[in-house]
Amino acid sequence: MCGHVADSSAVYPDDPLHDGLRRVTACCEAHLELIRAGYRQRPFVQEELWAGKIGRVLTSGRPVLTMTELACRTGLDEPDIRRAIAWHNERRRTDG
Repeated sequence: MCGHVADSSAVYPDDPLHDGLRRVTACCEAHLELIRAGYRQRPFVQEELWAGKIGRVLTSGRPVLTMTELACRTGLDEPDIRRAIAWHNERRRTDG
């Protein structure tokens, strides 16, 4: 059985329409529900999703030269980009 769960760490290189959704596989409906319950315990962090979108743009295609270009290529606005960068930097500091 297959299903989808909300997961802010799920960002796809070639499928941005499914960013924030993770496909999961289980052996039966009860197992699928256990997996879904586990993901419901994990907070969906919008900044994590945005950071993933930024990372995808920065590691593919032509280089990004301006904040405006980054906004256009990610679909985010500048305040959200700054929040994502701050989230990413804080995470790097606390995770070592």
